[in-house]
Parts: sequence; C-alpha cells; structure tokens
Amino acid sequence: MTKDIKPDYVLVTNFFRDQLDRYGEIEKAFRDILKALEPLDTTLILNADDPLVSNFRKLHKKNIYYGVTRNQYSTFEQGIVESRFCPACSNYLEYSYYNYGQLGGYQCPDCGFKNPPYDYQITEVNYQDHQYHFQFKEKDQKTQDISFAYEGIYNVYNCCAALSTALEIGLPLDKVARSIEEFEYHLGRMENFEFSDKIVKIALVKNPIGLSETISSIILDERPKSMLFVLNDNPADGRDVSWIWDAEVEKTVNISDINKIYCSGRRAEDIALRLKYAGVPVELVEVNDDMDQAIEKVLKDDVEIVYLLPTYTAVFQARELVLARLEGTGKKMSHVREYLKNLKIPGR
Repeated sequence: MTKDIKPDYVLVTNFFRDQLDRYGEIEKAFRDILKALEPLDTTLILNADDPLVSNFRKLHKKNIYYGVTRNQYSTFEQGIVESRFCPACSNYLEYSYYNYGQLGGYQCPDCGFKNPPYDYQITEVNYQDHQYHFQFKEKDQKTQDISFAYEGIYNVYNCCAALSTALEIGLPLDKVARSIEEFEYHLGRMENFEFSDKIVKIALVKNPIGLSETISSIILDERPKSMLFVLNDNPADGRDVSWIWDAEVEKTVNISDINKIYCSGRRAEDIALRLKYAGVPVELVEVNDDMDQAIEKVLKDDVEIVYLLPTYTAVFQARELVLARLEGTGKKMSHVREYLKNLKIPGR
C-alpha cells in the first residue's frame, strides 16, 4: 500500500499476537511494517510505552511520542508480555510498572534503551461511573480534562493516540476532546444495547491481550452481571484456539456479583475447560453450542448487565441476535450469515 500512498503521518500503536496461523509471529509483523516505512518521507507517531513500537526510532525519521504515565491501575507484574527483551540489544528489559501487556515503563540495564520522552501524555487516570476520566497533556504543557465512556486501559491509550495524531495535523484540542467524549463504539467493540431491564455489552475478543484486558475491565464493574463467551475457530478467527490458554482467564475469579457464565460457539467446550482450569466453579458455567439459545438464556438472567464476549466471526451474528430481540424483529439474517460463512464454494 505504501507504494501508492505517501502519508504525511503514520501512527503505530502496539504489537500483539493475533491469529498466528494467519499473520505469523510479532517479529514478522514488525519486520514487514519496518520495511514498508523505511523508504517513506513521513512523520511517525509512536507509542513510547511499547518497546517494540518505540524501536522504530532506528529509522531516524521525525518521531512524535505519546504514552500513559504510571497510574493507580498500573501493576508491578504482568502475566502476558509479548516481548521481555530489549529490541536494541536483546537483553532482558526491566520494568518499573506495567499498564497492560508490554506497555509500561521499561529500561534496558545493558544498553540503556528506554521509553523516549513524551510529546503527548495522559495522566491522572481514574475510573468512575463506568467511564474513564483522565488528564491529557500536550508538549507545550497545555492540559485538558477528558472523560471516555468505555472500559479498558487500552482505550486510554487509544484516546491518547487519537488526540496526539489530531493535534499533530492541526486540529484544536477542545474540539478533539469533545469528539472523544461524544464517541460511541459500534460493531461489537464494547458496544452497548439498552434493554428495558438490563444493558448488554458486546466486546470482541480475539487474542490473549484483548481477552485479558476485557476481563480486567469487567472486574471494575460492580453491577450484578452474567457473561457469555462465544469461541469460534472459523478461518477468519484462526483455526488455532490455543491462545485462550495464554490469556489471563484466571482473573475471572475476581469478577464480583456474577450470576452465570455461558459458553457457546464452535469451540464452546474449549472455553468452558479453560474456565475450569482457571478456578471458576463448575456450577457457575453452562455450555450451550447454539449461540441463539445461549443469548436467549443469558438475556433472561436477573442481572443489570450482560457481557457478550464473541470472537471475530461470532460478533456479527451475536450482534444481530441481540438486535433482533431488542427491536422485536426476526433472526433470519444471522442464520443466513452463518450459512454463507460455512458454505464451501467449488474451486476455491
């Protein structure tokens, strides 16, 4: 694509494993992106807190760095880190804190590779009333208090990336901040559906980091709740579902006031087994391979919020099934989509 498009700015957010049987290991993705960016005359907007991303500094382009400072949700240990080694000299990185994954405060004790100074940063992160509140600071030290109505520390990083890029291209901070606060997710990425007696939130999960951080977000929600995992292994999901064993599913036991955890999809039994080994009581888990039936059951639970955690090919059908019940319409399209998805076309 970079052969035909010559961007003035390129934003690089993070590197996480995702559908390895389709995309390969992170090292390959890094090399491919590095090779594509190398000939470009462009400004790179880089996540300073991901050592893999900040290593793009070796391209010696104009670099703009953003990040999220240490905050009350930072930890001193992290179960899932895509790379613990210095991208400059391959020695072990030392972390003063983690925000999530390998994103945090790092330094190599051997060569000195560390977080570059921020041009843009988010500080004073607080989660209250089911949304994040934080302070955004730009390089001239001007600050702006911002709220974002979605869970997940990764969303704080997304906000920082969007704010940094918007300001670099010349948009005014107050207008960008207002857009951030008014933003609504769609297509199953932390999307909310309001029923008369409960909220249904659909959160796409498709890799270890994503699932782990979604569970961390649910832990912050103290409302009575039920959950529905939908695990598929269609080609677009990736046939290999072993990634669920890399995710920190053990954190599920820290979720409060949970009524039931349902497991559905083509690999429903796999996610149920993963929950069992994570220490979730077996009486809390119910397996139903039929997603339609599973959604029907979870929506009848006497709770305030239902979390649906589908993988990629399940998210669209799950969304249609929820909408069908919300709007009182039929469910034909979801079944047609499922049929077409599994249809084998001769010669292909």
